Parts: sequence; C-alpha cells; structure tokens
Amino acid sequence: MNPIAPGLKTWMTVGRVSNLPTVWTNTLAAALLASSAGALAPPSSLVWLLLLAMLSLLYLAGMLLNDLLDADWDQQHSNARPITLGLVSRRQVRLAIYGLLLLAATAALGLSRLVEQPHWLLGSVTLLVGCILGYNLLHKKYAHSVWLMGACRSALYLTAAASLAVPAQPIWLCAILLGVYISGLTYLARLEHLNQLLSRLPLLLMLSPLALAAYAETLWFWPVLLLWLGWLGWHYWLHLADPRRRQVRAFIGAGLAALPLFDALVLAVADQPLGSLLCVLVFFLLPHLQRWIKPT
Repeated sequence: MNPIAPGLKTWMTVGRVSNLPTVWTNTLAAALLASSAGALAPPSSLVWLLLLAMLSLLYLAGMLLNDLLDADWDQQHSNARPITLGLVSRRQVRLAIYGLLLLAATAALGLSRLVEQPHWLLGSVTLLVGCILGYNLLHKKYAHSVWLMGACRSALYLTAAASLAVPAQPIWLCAILLGVYISGLTYLARLEHLNQLLSRLPLLLMLSPLALAAYAETLWFWPVLLLWLGWLGWHYWLHLADPRRRQVRAFIGAGLAALPLFDALVLAVADQPLGSLLCVLVFFLLPHLQRWIKPT
C-alpha cells in the first residue's frame, strides 16, 4: 500500500510527538541552568524560537529515521508501526526526513548568527546529529548502542546551553545524568517486544538523577524528587515487579513521562521555581498525550 496523503495522526505516530514536550522541557532546563550558572540573561525570544524549532525538528527527524530503518524488523516481528501497517510509505518518510533536516539546518545557521560563540553551538549540534544517526544505524546490531541514545539527550542539553555560552560544569553534570537515565530506559526498551526484564541494572541506571540531591539547596527540590520517585516506584510495582503481569512497554512510557520531572529537579537546583513548576505541569500532561499517540 502506498497511501497518497497520510493523516496527521499517522505522521504524529511516526514522529512519536507525545514525547516532544520532553524535548522542550530539556531545552528550558538546560538554557535556564546555563543562564543561572553564568549569571547571564535568558535567551531572547528569537533565540528561544529558533532553538526550540531546531531541536524539535531534529527529534522528529530522528524518530522518522528510526521507523524507516526499523521497518523490515518491525515487519518480521509484527510490530504495528505506520510503515508496516501501510499507513505511510517509506518514500514519504524518507522525503519527510530530508525536509526536517533541511529546516533544522536552516534554524541552526540562523541561530549561530545570534549567539556569541557559534562554534560551540554548531559543534554541539553536529554531535547531536551524529548521535542520532549512530543510534539509528547501530541499535539493532549492538546492545550497548543504547548509550548513543542517552548521548542524544546529553547533546541536546549541551546544545541548549551553548545557545548562551560555553556549557558550564553544572550543565555537563546534568547532561551526563540525563544520558545515563535515558540509556537505562533504552536498555529496557530493547526487550520491549518480548515483554522481558532480564536484568535490573537498567533500573539502577535510571536512578542517576538522585545525584542531584547533593546539590539541592531549596525546599522545592524535595517534593519534586518524591513525586519522581513515587511515579517510577508505582509503575515499577504495577508493571515490572510481578512477572505474571509484566508490561515493559507501559513502564517505558512512564519512564518517558517522568523526563520533565528530571528537568524540574535541575531547575530546582538552579533556583528557578517557575521553570521547575512548568516542567511539573508538563509531566502531568504527558500521560494524556501518550494515550492518544503511543510514545514507543
């Protein structure tokens, strides 16, 4: 089947847009942390616009590329994705990827003209694109390529920070912790189609944000931390603890929904309560979006 005009929901499913708000909260947290660490003004409205557009476009391109390269595997394992269901053709997805990357490159070049140190920005964008391509090309061949997925989110943090200045030490720490969390979650996702949990090491990796507690100086940090732990703990008990009712895919969705809480913790450490509260509100919104568009 080669449909002429795939519907909007089909494209949103291929792009896994229910996870897109996590890209925005990552961007918000990294940029505000960079401004706090360097005593700088937050990005201007135009910088915010171009930064969010560029990172959103790269995320969508990465998700479309994932479905395109995995189409044969999805077909063999009866994974009901839009390409295997015939809702969109490979050619249409390929053309959409080219268009998204072209728009992202245009946004990156425009952004580089607005920042003081464009080489850091362009370097981090190049790193991000390299990690996206590397993960999509390798993840079905090598189990530990999950670290490239974690590196995608780490590079996103560094790119958002580089829109202001050279990423300071706190940015690097938060980027690493986020990358470890995502890598743990991606280890779980490798066996999602088999609904298996072979090791609890990925769950330990997902506890990396606990390291932020060593830097907490505001009371707001602790209720956010309890909310994050409670959310993951509840879903672990609900979906993973008992092998008889195991639902790995549901836990992965919960882990993705918890990403804005990581950003809320980062902003609490940076003493940015309004930004932290906004991330918490996004967290409450995500499960509703996931019911509409599958996050994995």
